[in-house]
Amino acid sequence: MDTDQDRRALLAIMLSLGVYLLWTSFFAPPPPVVTEDPAVVATEQVETPVEQVVEEPTVVAAAPPTELAPEKTIEFGDEGWFGEIHSTNGALRGATLRGYTEAPVTTPIWSQLLGKVLGSDDEDAGEKEWEAYAGGEEALHLLSQEGLLGLVGSGPLDDDGAADAEGPSVYTVTESDGVVTASRTRPEGLVVQKRFTPSENVYLFDLEVSVSNPTMAASGPLWFGVADHMSGDAGRFTSAPRPQSHVDGSVEHVYDLEDLDGEGVERFAGPVDWVGVGDRYFMAVLVPEQPLVGEVVADRLPSGRIGSFLQLGEGLAAGDSRTFHFQVYVGPKRLDLLEPLGHELEKSVEYGWFGFFSKILLFFLQLFYAGVKNWGLAILLLTLMVKAAFFPLTQKAYSSSKRMQAIQPLLKEVKEKYADNRELQTQHTMSLFKEHGVNPMGGCLPTLIQLPVWFALYNVMLYSVELYDASFLFWHDLTAVDPYGVIPTMYAILMFMQQRMMPMGSMDPAQQRIIKMMPLIFSFFMFSFPSGLVLYFSANMMLTIGQQWFINRSFDKNQLAPAQSA
Repeated sequence: MDTDQDRRALLAIMLSLGVYLLWTSFFAPPPPVVTEDPAVVATEQVETPVEQVVEEPTVVAAAPPTELAPEKTIEFGDEGWFGEIHSTNGALRGATLRGYTEAPVTTPIWSQLLGKVLGSDDEDAGEKEWEAYAGGEEALHLLSQEGLLGLVGSGPLDDDGAADAEGPSVYTVTESDGVVTASRTRPEGLVVQKRFTPSENVYLFDLEVSVSNPTMAASGPLWFGVADHMSGDAGRFTSAPRPQSHVDGSVEHVYDLEDLDGEGVERFAGPVDWVGVGDRYFMAVLVPEQPLVGEVVADRLPSGRIGSFLQLGEGLAAGDSRTFHFQVYVGPKRLDLLEPLGHELEKSVEYGWFGFFSKILLFFLQLFYAGVKNWGLAILLLTLMVKAAFFPLTQKAYSSSKRMQAIQPLLKEVKEKYADNRELQTQHTMSLFKEHGVNPMGGCLPTLIQLPVWFALYNVMLYSVELYDASFLFWHDLTAVDPYGVIPTMYAILMFMQQRMMPMGSMDPAQQRIIKMMPLIFSFFMFSFPSGLVLYFSANMMLTIGQQWFINRSFDKNQLAPAQSA
C-alpha cells in the first residue's frame, strides 16, 4: 500500500482542476458542428441560380417596391423592451431592454501599463488618464439599429430587401390596435406578410408569417432568421452577441466570426426549438410554435450582417401557401422567466453537467441578495453557506491527513522491513491503518464529493444574468475582470499561505515543486476570470485557511507521536 497515496490523490485533484481551468479558459473549442457535405453544398450553389432563372419570369405582376412602399417607421415594444419596425426590411430593429444598461468598459491596470511600455498607435494614449471603468450608463441594445429580427425568404439567404440601413423601402407597414403588419412581394415571386402582435409576457411577442407562391414554379427552401452587425470577442469569459440556437437537443454557437469569412458557413441539422442571436446574458430568438425539422445556418449576409437562419428542407409548390407561428423572446436569460415558456429556452443558460446543483446554488444566491441587496455580499454569504455545509467532510479530511502524518514513520518502517514481500507489506500497512483509525482515502474522498458543487458554483458565477453589471465596493462589474488586480493578488497570497500549512515532509521533490508552483499558476487564471468568481475563490480560500488553522490548533498532539511498532 502506497503511504503517500492520500497526498498524491489530492495533488491529482489539484492538477485536474488546474487543467480544467486552463482548458476552459483558453483552449476549449465551441461545440462540434454538423457540416454539410461539400459536394452537396456545391450542388446547391450551382442549382440555385438555375432555379431563380426559371422562377423570375413567372412572378405575378409586381410593381417596383420603391413605388409601392413609402418609407415608414412604427414603434413596437412592451414594458420589458422597445424597438421599431421599418419599411426597409419589415423586421424588428433597435431592440432595447428596459431596466438594463450596457456593461461598463473595463480596462485592467496591467493593460494600461503594458500599452505605455510597448507603445501605442494612439499618440495621445500615453497622456490619457487611466480609467478602470468607462461608460455603463447607456441603455442596453440587444439589437442595433442595423439589426434585423424576422427576416423571411426562400433560396439563398439575403437581407430581405435591406442592402444597408439606408436601403430602399420594400415593405408596406401598417399598425392597428398595437398589431404591426409588414408585407411585400419578393423578387422570386413569393408574397410575404408578417404580423407582429404584443403578448401578455413583457419579453415576448407573437410573429405570424404567411407566405404564398402565386408563380408557376416551386420556390427554393424557405428560411427565417435574425441578423445584426457583430464585432468584439466572444467566449467563456467575454460576452458579445453571436448566432445561437437550440438544435437537436443542444445549444449551438458560433463564437469566432472568422469562421464565417469568405465562403465560411456553419450548419446544425435537426429539430429546431429556437434560433437567433445572443450573448452570455441576453438573447433575441425566434421560437416556432412546434419544433421545425430543418437546419440552422449561421452565415454572413451580403450586407455584412451575421445571423442565425432556420432553413427548411423544402419550399412552396406553385400556387401553394403556408402560415408559420413564432413566439419571439427578447430579454434576459433568467431561468425564472424562461422555464415557464418551455421550448428548451432555459437551456440557453449553460450551466453544464452540474446544472442541477447550479440551480440550487442560484436559488440561495438570490435568497441572500433579497436580504442584503448587494450581489457581492450575497456571494460571500453563499461561500460561507457552502463551506459550512461541507465543514464535517473537510474536517474529516484534514483529521485523516493528520493521522496519516502521525504514522508515516511506522509506514516507512513496514516498507523497509517487508521490502521483498508485497503481500506482508500490504497486510501490515492495513493493520496500521485499522489500529490508528486512518482511512487511506479519507483525505481525498471529501474533496471529490465537493467537486460537483465547486464546478456548479463556478458556472453560476459565469452565466447568471442576475450578476450582470452588479457592483461591490469599488468594483463596478462583477462579471468583468478586476481592473485593479486586488482580488487576484489577494487570492495568490491566500493560496500561498494555505500551501505553507500543508505538510510536505514525505513528498518527493518533484511533487513539492509542483505544489509550490500552484499559487503562481492559479493566480494567472484569476487575473482573467470575472471578479465575482475570484471573489468567491478568495473567500473560500480564506475560510479554508481558518479551518485548517483551527484543526492544527485543536488536534491532539499525542496523536502525532509515533506509536511503538508491533
